[in-house]
Amino acid sequence: MPFELRTASQQRGELVRTKTRRPSLPLADVVAAIRNAILANELVPGQRLVEAELCKVLGCTHGTVRLALMDLVHEGLVERAHNFGARVRVVGLQEALHISEARLVLESACVTRAAERITDEEIRELRRLAKILKERADKDDVAGFAECTHSIVMTYARIADQPVLYEMLVRLRVRNGHHRFRLINRPFRAKITAPLWLKIVDGICKRNPAAARRALQRYAANVQEAMRELSQEHKPFATETPEPKVKDHIEPASLPRRRQL
Repeated sequence: MPFELRTASQQRGELVRTKTRRPSLPLADVVAAIRNAILANELVPGQRLVEAELCKVLGCTHGTVRLALMDLVHEGLVERAHNFGARVRVVGLQEALHISEARLVLESACVTRAAERITDEEIRELRRLAKILKERADKDDVAGFAECTHSIVMTYARIADQPVLYEMLVRLRVRNGHHRFRLINRPFRAKITAPLWLKIVDGICKRNPAAARRALQRYAANVQEAMRELSQEHKPFATETPEPKVKDHIEPASLPRRRQL
């Protein structure tokens, strides 16, 4: 039977048995917790994902963790290696560039449809996001800038009103999440790319699909060039290599602990 700490017992340091079994954390929450930790670079490429440790940190069953890892394998974020178990998947430079190219095709379709379908109210919404984006770039607010670019992409994808495109775009963004994290944290990256983002928004808001596509292509070319440059640095974010150095254990702070019920 599980244990739970009660307030009175905490003061005496005693463990008290509970009469009711606490419900296990839902599968969707476990998947989201691990995914978010990977995207935030708290679980790094190549790091082992030990089921027992994940169960302890997240407060769920082995079966739930196993299913969550299977879902993340399908998303391209986790891989299972022979005699190694599950680990955060390492996406090499070439694959990252291929993902970027695929995203360009999908996002070109999204910005085209968005520019053709956008309403006056949605124009105001995108213009508002563009203003916030510029302010955060000027302040070199990296986290705020990344959050705003995500909002812009999700907004014009929603305006495009093409569910299949939307789903595929989200999956590719997640799969390339570690690369985006490393890129956005490069010095002055926000200030360099802000004008490119503003051009994309401007093309959509002016209901000019061709201009929006051209702006998106310039942005994609910039991203791919930055990926190549970063891969040549002393500590590249993408390699086609050898087994990476990995952490043997999951740090407790890497994942949100389950709230006591």
